[in-house]
Amino acid sequence: MKAVVTCAQMRAADKYTIETLGTPSQELMERAGKAIADEVATLLRETEGNTVLAVCGGGNNGGDGWCAARLLRAAGYRAAVFTLTDKLSADCAAQREKFEGTVYDRFSDEKFDVVIDAIFGTGFRGAPEGRFADAIARINESGAKVVSADIPSGLNGDNGFAASCVHADVTVTIGALKTGLLLGNGADVCGKIVTKDIGIQLNQPSFAMLCEEKDLKKLFPPRRKNTNKGSFGKAVILGGSRAYSGAPFLTAAAALKAGCGYTQLVIPEEIFAGAVGKLPEAILTAAPCEGGFLAFDENFLRGLMKGANSFAVGMGCGVSGGLYESLRLLLSEYTGTLVLDADALNALSEYGTDILREKRCRVIVTPHPKEFARLCGKSLDEVLANGPVLAKAFAAEYGVTVLLKGHASFVTNGKGGMFVEEGTPALAKGGSGDVLAGIIASLAARGVNTADSASCGTFLLGRAGKYASEYPSNEYSVSATDVIAALPRAVSSLCAAR
Repeated sequence: MKAVVTCAQMRAADKYTIETLGTPSQELMERAGKAIADEVATLLRETEGNTVLAVCGGGNNGGDGWCAARLLRAAGYRAAVFTLTDKLSADCAAQREKFEGTVYDRFSDEKFDVVIDAIFGTGFRGAPEGRFADAIARINESGAKVVSADIPSGLNGDNGFAASCVHADVTVTIGALKTGLLLGNGADVCGKIVTKDIGIQLNQPSFAMLCEEKDLKKLFPPRRKNTNKGSFGKAVILGGSRAYSGAPFLTAAAALKAGCGYTQLVIPEEIFAGAVGKLPEAILTAAPCEGGFLAFDENFLRGLMKGANSFAVGMGCGVSGGLYESLRLLLSEYTGTLVLDADALNALSEYGTDILREKRCRVIVTPHPKEFARLCGKSLDEVLANGPVLAKAFAAEYGVTVLLKGHASFVTNGKGGMFVEEGTPALAKGGSGDVLAGIIASLAARGVNTADSASCGTFLLGRAGKYASEYPSNEYSVSATDVIAALPRAVSSLCAAR
């Protein structure tokens, strides 16, 4: 796992390293400049190029650019600097004094093989203006390979917002990943992200960690020969309605492929007859219904709870009082792991989240940003600007695990946090969330804890989406059924990673 920090945490770590640990700020800048220069040199060798232009602002990010340009000149490359301002920080000014090459006061019309973007650092907020905005536009139009120092200039380092920003081929982020590199526009403008440790020491726990393939292999150990289906748990999928009959089938099919021993699919009796035989591996059960929706029935629900290691509820249910009362009973009496998705979340938003406080079970909620905005009473803009922080607060308040879905999904129990960056545009299709709920329920049925179930489920969905979009398919043509078909290969990738 890799640490992921906020910009404030990175500033505090930088200050702590300099003022408490005694590392000179110029020494850190030399290390940062070398880290950037090394990546530029690698890119130049790969492209057989030789010319570099460092575009530098006046802060310490600009100082990193001046340093990198000097080191590249010393290595034999033709490196020049375009300086955007005469107002320089002390460390930036010190690096300016050391540089002996060509310095431009405007963006040169000369063609360069690589441009170093060192205009703004992680502290930038808002929209670039004036010559800074013009420099960003010129960088993007230059046709050169672009290496950004720490973060693409113009990108918000905490949430990934950008009115306009540099589009990098490589981002050399110093010390630790910043949340804004993973969120919002970050995924589209950072290019390849290279994290460089230059000796900056965090003086507090990082905001979150980035989940990697190697962290999940423990969840798929070799199976003992002396086992049976009961050894791998039972997942109950409760969902569907007259209007949305397909969603719970996707969830159940995904649960079957993700490794639990039993999958029980429970759907309204009104749609039961047409469902017989469609998913023969699942235990198909008819649930009481009213008006095409699931009806509340205490005895029926208590019967489903017996022997169920996990429940996934909400997929295709529609929002109704019957669903909400069913959730209330499950929360107050069930003792396994309850995965609340789709209309289960919408029912909580409509009728009240306080029933989450009454729970006896472990709970995973799986909202996308709009669902989470409704759930926590915030606007969508607020969630997009501060989603992980709001997710932590919600998880802590209600004692649940939150999976806030996105390109880089965020999982939190209210204390720590985990980013999972395995998303793909191929999953921007109806049914993807239903598949995810089934994978998570299957993992939880096997006894995997809530945070790992949510993280691993998200990883497997993304990996399967990528496999499903490979030729002859593509990101446009992938369906939820295709993703389910690719799940065995995704699981195999974790088994093979041991």
